[in-house]
Amino acid sequence: MGAHAGIAFPPGRSRRGWRQRFGCFAALGSLLLAVALGCQRQPPRIVLAVNPWPGYAYFALAKARSHYDVRRINLDLRNFADAAGTMEAYVSGKAQAIATTTIDAVTICGVAPERCPVIVYVVDESRGADQLLARQGVKDLKGLADQPIALDRSSLSRYVLSRAFESVGLPPPEPSQLRFLPATSWEAALRRGEVQAVVTYPPRSEQLLRAQPLQTLFTSRQLPYEILDVLAVEPELLDQHPDAVLALVQGWQAMREEEGRRPAEVRQAMADHLGLDSGATAALWEGIRYPGPQEQYELLNPAHNNLPPLLDKIRKVLYANGVIPANSPLPATVDSIARALAKAK
Repeated sequence: MGAHAGIAFPPGRSRRGWRQRFGCFAALGSLLLAVALGCQRQPPRIVLAVNPWPGYAYFALAKARSHYDVRRINLDLRNFADAAGTMEAYVSGKAQAIATTTIDAVTICGVAPERCPVIVYVVDESRGADQLLARQGVKDLKGLADQPIALDRSSLSRYVLSRAFESVGLPPPEPSQLRFLPATSWEAALRRGEVQAVVTYPPRSEQLLRAQPLQTLFTSRQLPYEILDVLAVEPELLDQHPDAVLALVQGWQAMREEEGRRPAEVRQAMADHLGLDSGATAALWEGIRYPGPQEQYELLNPAHNNLPPLLDKIRKVLYANGVIPANSPLPATVDSIARALAKAK
């Protein structure tokens, strides 16, 4: 029996034509199936805004070393020169997630309540990394009472400066004292005496301390459990793509675990990423503490009520400094990611 027995071909229509048609239909069907499957498997795209800071650098290193599960997340990492840049990206809707401080997260809610984020993970705590550095002629904090001070436009810098003055009984610095300068100009401004002090943090603080003799007047070590860096996201993103947010944090954790196995290699990679030369020392890593799983749960679980009082305290300081309006909303905190991380172990 022939290969096509049982199929009657009308006069003038060749079997070859039918074969071509069947082949086209099969190819088209395969293509449509591939497109459908591709659409189904496309992972959510998350735009994350970060600025130079050791704790945030793990996000970038994790991407470079393929620690993110690409089946679950398509990470678009946007690097900005400073915290003000990350805030602007998030507030404008150009980023769905932001690595930032609790201070700047509260500020976002004050200046753009409709963009108020939810805090899903505590990246680290600054225990000395944020610093107020002064020229050698300044003996103590009271010597800055009427002196010009350089800082970036982040709320964190205003907050640290205000708390530093408060620690010695001084009122917040006058607006006329503040010099909002790009970080790249701090060194020259200090050297020329245009400012007498600067609020800074790694990697810029290490670069400044190497470049000229400065003294440390105040650090975040004097503010225990107060300066936290967090991962905050749009509430809608967490509602719609919780697994992608989980994958983002798991990639960060995988990079931390790699550092535990190969500390010298990873720290050199981080120094390179932060623009530091091979002379980077342990000072870059000192002053930053990374909360463990239990502390994550205790900080983020609303029932424990550990983070909301801190956020409220930050709101009061920012309001007193004219940064945000009174009664601004506060970022929500959720422990769903911390719970999922514990289950995944």
